Amino acid sequence: MNIRFDGQVCVVTGAGSGIGFTCAKLMAESGAKVAMVGRNPEKIAKAAEMLAGSGEVYPYALDVSDIDAIPGVVTRIREELGEIRFLIQAAGIMAGGPGVDLEPAEWDRVMNTNAKGLFFMMQQCVKQSMLPMKFGSIVNIASMAGIRGMTPPMCSAHYSASKGAVVALTMQAAVEWADCNIRANTIAPGGVMSGGAGVHLPEAGKPGPGGPGGPGGPGDGPGGPPTTGVPTNRLSDPEEIAGMAVYLLSEYSENTTGQVIVIDGGSTAVGY
Repeated sequence: MNIRFDGQVCVVTGAGSGIGFTCAKLMAESGAKVAMVGRNPEKIAKAAEMLAGSGEVYPYALDVSDIDAIPGVVTRIREELGEIRFLIQAAGIMAGGPGVDLEPAEWDRVMNTNAKGLFFMMQQCVKQSMLPMKFGSIVNIASMAGIRGMTPPMCSAHYSASKGAVVALTMQAAVEWADCNIRANTIAPGGVMSGGAGVHLPEAGKPGPGGPGGPGGPGDGPGGPPTTGVPTNRLSDPEEIAGMAVYLLSEYSENTTGQVIVIDGGSTAVGY
């Protein structure tokens, strides 16, 4: 199987590190022109520098929770690189803790990035490029926390709700835009060892409990999700998540849409 996207534009959010960085790398190596989107200008510029040898990569600073800024950045990507055919959304905030202690501001902080920002980024890419072209393929990164309950402090009410929203929004997109030849799928990772991929700078905000990767997100806290109860007895590598994303974007999956692909070493199969 030889997957190529030569000269075609792909937007990757959360591309500064972890899963997003690895997705950008694989798409660039497959010939795509990759718009690497990240909220920290210094970090996303450095990440693009690191991937310069992989292919065509271009940094764009954007905090996806800033809804008003999204249309302008999408327009700029189109003007500078061409129409957007592919979108991978890996931007996200990892968060954990008991629901009884959850404050409204913390709820909003996580939901605004993981769910609201994800939707409006998808909306703008569809509205500006994919609908007029009658073509598009989208992969949104959720988490197994979005399809089942998990014990705090590994996850939390707002993190799980946000990732459940990713699943629902992706399914709705798949149904709503199918007649325009636009596909949308979700990957729901378990624990991912993504700490070594990309740039890691100190950033404001509460650290998540997931360590390298966390359950389906970048995670910046100490430690990491346990492997007890995971049949493969290991966490996933970011390349495994990114490889699935590349496949889902490609022509080899052109009749696959509205699906949730769980990559968790079999842990959901045994009820972990």
